[in-house]
Amino acid sequence: MENTPLMHDGVTIKLIETDKQLAQTITKLSKSKELAVDLEFDQHRFTYGFNLCLIQIADESNSCCIIDPFGIDDMQPVYQLFEDERITKIIHHANNDILLLNKLGCNIKSVLDTDVAAKLLNYERSSLATVLKGEFDKEIDKSQQSSNWNNRPLTEAQLRYAAIDVIYLHRIKDKLVGEVEQLGRLNWLQEENLLLESLQYTEPENPHLKLKNAFRLNFFQQYVLKGLFAFRDEMGREFNKPAPYVIPNEALVDLAQNYQTDVHEWLNHTKGIHGGMKKPKNEKLLKDALVKAIQSAKNNNISQDYPESRWQRPARTPQTEQRKEDLTQVQKSIINKYGEYTSRLIITQSIINEYSQTGKLVCLKQYATNIVLETANELGINLPEPTLKETSK
Repeated sequence: MENTPLMHDGVTIKLIETDKQLAQTITKLSKSKELAVDLEFDQHRFTYGFNLCLIQIADESNSCCIIDPFGIDDMQPVYQLFEDERITKIIHHANNDILLLNKLGCNIKSVLDTDVAAKLLNYERSSLATVLKGEFDKEIDKSQQSSNWNNRPLTEAQLRYAAIDVIYLHRIKDKLVGEVEQLGRLNWLQEENLLLESLQYTEPENPHLKLKNAFRLNFFQQYVLKGLFAFRDEMGREFNKPAPYVIPNEALVDLAQNYQTDVHEWLNHTKGIHGGMKKPKNEKLLKDALVKAIQSAKNNNISQDYPESRWQRPARTPQTEQRKEDLTQVQKSIINKYGEYTSRLIITQSIINEYSQTGKLVCLKQYATNIVLETANELGINLPEPTLKETSK
């Protein structure tokens, strides 16, 4: 698509595709007090990895820029803009956006999440489409929701869809935050936003053990699976495909379980194997990876025993049941007072379960801790001094 501005509902939409255009855009945006922000990304759907595809930013002057990172050599000016604490970044449901930015080395500051604001107002459904329809009677065309944002050139429909994710956020923020403030919950929103800013991207530990039925394998087979998992990941990177598209999860577990099978026969009789894996070169790489994993398991004297059940029913005693009942009563009272959906930000089942089993009241948020203690006091329920988890910045 040519680099000509589009218009949508009175907002100018411009595609930014070069470093020169980006420099001019950042100069303009850095003068704003508030910016509406959204990211389009691909997370193991069409390509390998968790990858940034677009950044949409709308300012207060009816202008929206869509930054295409594929054509830009240096994205640091954007990340520095996001790290500028003087500028509020309005985002709707910011979790994944913040995690991706953190993965890219950007620690975004001064976040205001309108999805959290909606939850604090007890919205049953807080998606952007629902909020827009409920508050402004505007419908979002969802036809591009499953779009492949890796494709270039971007279509006009894609650009309009991407822009809609940000061009209404200033109005949504003004309305929802105003209502939150009227309810005296502005400090709740501020604390929730600070928690979001503290999110850090980490790779999962032992991801091979999270595959379906991996827990049914013995220790030796799990060790082999770990080696195969790493090999599949390398091939996913080479093919630029999500790893399960290269070898399906179920097939990978099957190969680890039956590691003495004929790899050539297995490749050609297993559903879902990427065609590239059947090439002689890659078949040999798979055979080598399997042999290496088996030999390493033998060298390390990995047992053929089966692990004990990874999940055991928590012990139930009169004490654990009483603690559970006490905190459940507190939860019910909070729901009655603040609403079911707001209460989910205040007290969760995991907090109740941990208190039941350990007798420790562990909370992440100060405002929520205060509400839990105040509610318990009103009900005449004695709770221990809570432990407030520290979050790393």
